[in-house]
Amino acid sequence: MQSPWPPTDPAAAAADPGYGPDPSAGGISVLGAVRAVFADPEWKHNVLFALIFMVIPVVGPIALSGWMCEVMQRKARRQPNAIVYIEFSDFGEYIKRGLSVFLVQLVVTLPVLFITYGAMAATGFAVFAVMAATEEPAAGIGVGVGVGLTSLVLLMALGAVVNATQTRAELTENFSEALRLGEVMGYVKLTFWTVMWKNFAFMWVALGIILIGIIACYIGLYPAIAVIQLAAMHLRFQVYEAYLARGGPPIPVKPATLLPSEQRAQQLAYPY
Repeated sequence: MQSPWPPTDPAAAAADPGYGPDPSAGGISVLGAVRAVFADPEWKHNVLFALIFMVIPVVGPIALSGWMCEVMQRKARRQPNAIVYIEFSDFGEYIKRGLSVFLVQLVVTLPVLFITYGAMAATGFAVFAVMAATEEPAAGIGVGVGVGLTSLVLLMALGAVVNATQTRAELTENFSEALRLGEVMGYVKLTFWTVMWKNFAFMWVALGIILIGIIACYIGLYPAIAVIQLAAMHLRFQVYEAYLARGGPPIPVKPATLLPSEQRAQQLAYPY
């Protein structure tokens, strides 16, 4: 049987390190990212299994990251049916593939967390200092709002860096490649304002999805969180498409391989 996948020869992969922009790709749409979750014929199954992966301690979220790697790479290769049907038999494979993404996120988000807590501490200190100096609660509140808004803008700006490294990690599955400073900053330069505004809009859409889940007697809260995770993945790919359309160099995509479940299905279909 001829493989439906692109060549995995290392020389071929080096000669064609990435895939260019898709002329048929639309613009960036936060609502479109949410709709993409439900456009999958197997969305109920995939949302349920994404939720199951999320609640498994430590390795579950890593496996979900591995599944997202496969989806992002298939979308980048323009493969049909890019949204992979999640099977537990691929769980171990997904853990291996999501490990690089987990490590990249750990390296990048830890400083962001320190900055976040530092900003919260600075805001509280500034509020109390101004109130003590002026004996005017309104002045303290005003300073708190100003420092808080400044911190929010800073965190949103750092989100562009997180988005760049996560996208590179998902497409390459290579720790060092994902953190190449020049390539990361080039990606941030072309996507900075896009990520800033779209993440801000996505924050409100995600809040709406969570509220819908809460309204559903709180039972819907957990699937809502899974939907948000999958929609965020689709939004990252939309940003990547926009990056390519603006002339950004393609990110090297890991050569395609069959998942264990696909290998077994292929062997059953063609036993000889």
